[in-house]
Amino acid sequence: MLTELYIKNFILIDELRLDFNGGFNVLLGETGAGKSIIFKAIDVALGAKTNREVLNNPDKNALIELTFVDDNEEIVISREISKTGTKPRLNGAMVTLDVINQMREKLADIHSQHQTYTYIQQKHHIGLLDSYIESTDEDFKKLLQKYKEDYFEYKNTTKKLDEIEAGQKEDGERIEFLRFQINEIEEAEIKEGEEEELNSELDVLSNLEELKETTYGAYYALNNDDSSIIEALNKIKCNISRAAEYDNSLTEIESSFIDAYENLRDVSNSLRNYSESLENNPQRLDEINERLELIQKLKRKYGNIFETYDKFRAELASLEGNFESFEDLKIKKEELLNSIKELSKNLDEKRLQNAETLSVLIQDELKNLNLEHAKFHICVDTTEDFNQTGKNRVEFLISTNVSKEPAPLVKTASGGEISRVMLAIKTVFSSVDKVSLIIFDEIDTGISGKTSVSVANAISKLSKSAQVFAITHQPIIASKADNFYLVTKEQKDKTRVNVKKLDEAEKPNVLAQMALGDVSDNSLTFAKELLGG
Repeated sequence: MLTELYIKNFILIDELRLDFNGGFNVLLGETGAGKSIIFKAIDVALGAKTNREVLNNPDKNALIELTFVDDNEEIVISREISKTGTKPRLNGAMVTLDVINQMREKLADIHSQHQTYTYIQQKHHIGLLDSYIESTDEDFKKLLQKYKEDYFEYKNTTKKLDEIEAGQKEDGERIEFLRFQINEIEEAEIKEGEEEELNSELDVLSNLEELKETTYGAYYALNNDDSSIIEALNKIKCNISRAAEYDNSLTEIESSFIDAYENLRDVSNSLRNYSESLENNPQRLDEINERLELIQKLKRKYGNIFETYDKFRAELASLEGNFESFEDLKIKKEELLNSIKELSKNLDEKRLQNAETLSVLIQDELKNLNLEHAKFHICVDTTEDFNQTGKNRVEFLISTNVSKEPAPLVKTASGGEISRVMLAIKTVFSSVDKVSLIIFDEIDTGISGKTSVSVANAISKLSKSAQVFAITHQPIIASKADNFYLVTKEQKDKTRVNVKKLDEAEKPNVLAQMALGDVSDNSLTFAKELLGG
C-alpha cells in the first residue's frame, strides 16, 4: 500500500506531500487541473521514462518519493531528476532502474490510456494470458523461460550453420590450397639458420684456392724453418728462462711468454691442418647453389618462410575446425529443435487449459459490469512456425450482442466496452497478482448512467483486496471512494497545482458540483444520496 507521496519541482508542482489510506482513493477536479500529474509522478518514480522537460524550475532538481508498506515492511522508492539524468534509490541506496522496475511489478499496477490500447492489440494478448498463468502456475514461468533459452539458442545455431554452409565451398577450395602450400614448405625441410650456414660454406668453396694459399703461407711464415717466427720466439724464450734463473722477479714474465709461445704454436698447427683439409668439391658447390636457389624461390613466394608456415597451419586448423563443428552444430540444432517442440507442446496445453478458465472469469466480471449478454473467449491457435513464445497465436474475442459470435476485441468493442473489458481483466488479475496498488487513469471513458454504477461497484469491490487510485469525472464512481483528493490549478505569478484531501463535510459539495455544475439544494441532495446519507 502507498502511504505517502512527496513531489518537488515536478511539472506544475512546486512541493507536495500527501498521505494515503487503503481502499478506494479518487482524484477529482476540473479537466486540466493537473490530476494526471500525480499519477505521472508515481509512474516516473517507479521507473517510467522521463526527461529534463518535467523540471518545474529548470535550474533545480526534481524529486519524487514514494513510501509503501508491504507485509509490514516500509519501502521507500525515490527518483531524483536533473538536467543530465536521474538517480533512482531504494531505501536511500542508489540502484538501477531494473531494480525499481522489479519492485514495480511487485507493488503497483498503473493502468493508463496507452495500456488500454495495448489490451486491445492482438500481439499483446499472449503476454496477458501468460501473465495470468505465471501468477497461478509456478512451473509455467520456468517452462517458458526454458523454451525461450532453447529457442534463441536454436536460432543462433541455425544462423551459424547457414553461415558455415554458405562458405563451405569457398573454404574447401582454400583448405586444398593451404594444404598444397604447407606441403611445399614441409618438403623443402628448411631449418632455422640454414641459409646463413649455406652462404658461409659457399664463400669457402668459392674461394678455396685463395684460402689454401693464404692460410698455408701464414703457417709457413710461423713455423717452417730455422728462420721462422716460432724458431725466433723459441730462442727468446730460452733467453728469458735463463734470466729468470738469476732473478725470480722475471718468473711471471717467463710464464706469460711461454703461454703466448705455445698459443702461437697451436695457431700454426691449426693453420696447417686447415690448409691441408681444403679440398676442391664441385659436387658440394652445386648442391649448395641448388639449395640456396630453392630457399630464395620459397622466400619470393612466401616472404618469411617460417612465419608464413605457422600462419598457414593456424588458418588450416581453423577452417578444418569449422567443418568438424558443422557436424556438431547439426547435431545440436536437432537436439534443440526436439526440445522446443516438446516445450512448445507443453506451453500449448497449459495455455489452452488456462484460456478457458480465464475466459470464464473475465466473462463473469463483464456481466457484473452491465454487459449481461457479453461472450468473452480467448482463442489459442497453433502457428506453423516457432517464435519466442512458442507456436501459439492468442487473441481475445468478444461479443456484446446475443445474435453475434465473438469477434476480435479490437474490431468489435466500443470505447466504453473496452474500459469495462480492461476493468474486468484487472479485477481477475488482481486476485492472483497480489499487487498492493492499482491506479486507473480516466477509468470512466465512454461510460455513463447504469454502466457507471456497475463500474463503481467493481472498483469498490476491487479496493477490498488492493489499494485503488482513480481519476474520474463521474460522480457515481467518485461516490464509492473512501478518500477524496481535490486537485486544483492556481494561476497567479505562475501556474501551480495544489491537492487537498477532503473531509466528510466537504465531499457532498464536490460531488454536487460534479453532478450538476453548481452547488444547490437539488445537487446537494443528489450528492448526499450517492454518498448514502
